[in-house]
Amino acid sequence: MKCPEHIQEYLRDNKNTGIEYEFGVACALMGSTQFDNFLSSIVDLNTKKNIILDVCAATKEYLQPLLDRHTCSDEYYISLGATQDDSLGASDVLVCCDTEILFGVSVKFANTNNWNPSSKHFIGKAKKEDLKDKYQNIYLPQYIKEMKEAHGECKIKIIDDSRNKGQTKVVNNWYRQNSKVNDEFIDLLRDEVIKEWGSKTEHEKEEIMAKGFQIVSPVPFYTVVIKNNLSCEINEPKMVFSVNDITVEKHKKSSVVFKENGEIIVKLQVKFNNGFITRTNKETGTTFVEGEVIFKKGDPFGSWNFGI
Repeated sequence: MKCPEHIQEYLRDNKNTGIEYEFGVACALMGSTQFDNFLSSIVDLNTKKNIILDVCAATKEYLQPLLDRHTCSDEYYISLGATQDDSLGASDVLVCCDTEILFGVSVKFANTNNWNPSSKHFIGKAKKEDLKDKYQNIYLPQYIKEMKEAHGECKIKIIDDSRNKGQTKVVNNWYRQNSKVNDEFIDLLRDEVIKEWGSKTEHEKEEIMAKGFQIVSPVPFYTVVIKNNLSCEINEPKMVFSVNDITVEKHKKSSVVFKENGEIIVKLQVKFNNGFITRTNKETGTTFVEGEVIFKKGDPFGSWNFGI
């Protein structure tokens, strides 16, 4: 497959969460000529330069064996073009020789999430509509009542943004509060995931697991998991189990785990994307007002976490 060159301007302006770890791995794979250029044009201008260089130094020894498996008549070209093209699969960094991609690397930092599926892979359309109806007519009114009794009328407040030090963000006094109603609704979803998994065919189960383990990819790739201490683990995506041996059960407050021989191989986090209800700035025909805040209904069907 043809190797896309990355666009320097795009990388300089890229503020995606975790991009510094992708940059660090790219640096570790680069030859001296490309590294010098990347350092001066991208890394030196990045606010997280020190993290990038630390990741580069820490992962270089781990990544070298991947390069040793291939030969190239010229210096490898390391491309971050995959960040601009989802058709290249799970890879964040591409290792190329001449104009061809040799392999890719998917970079994860202290994170085992491998896929963000919607509920459609685990809950049928008819049951989803039934759950949406229950959310609207039973659980949403109960949630609002619960919040009012526990925290009073909904009011705006300003808090420090822990992700962006020195900055603040506007939230409300119901924001991120524990909720029994939320937990009960998540339990309904989890019950349905477990029930429907038991009714799926072997082929349907294999398709889901292949997506979750990212077995099917247009580019062969490795997963590089960087730990908090910057040690590194490299895995080649593969399924070493039979879907017929998998058992499914609830785990903690919001997860469904898939087990083989009693060992957890997948944690599926069943969750609302942005809370049971989500604050918005504009009133529409589908929003509602509580106290000082405009809300829209939460979305528990859009994006879950598939961790391996």
